[in-house]
Amino acid sequence: MSKGIAIEVHPEKCTGCLICQLCCSLVHHKTFNPSIARIRVLVRSVSEPEIVFTDDCDKCGTCARFCAYGALEVKEVRG
Repeated sequence: MSKGIAIEVHPEKCTGCLICQLCCSLVHHKTFNPSIARIRVLVRSVSEPEIVFTDDCDKCGTCARFCAYGALEVKEVRG
């Protein structure tokens, strides 16, 4: 069986700090620029932001490793 990684999202824990987007852009583009990150935090509601991944996301887990609030979690997937 092969193993993969999935990012589990807990939007109720998200504060909208954008650390995930900053870390993603730094790892993949060598600059702090949330607008080019492969993850998006969309704050449409005060109660719960929406977290989405772009098609370019390779599930590296950087966003989850640096999430200080537990809104993103790396899960190992067997397939």
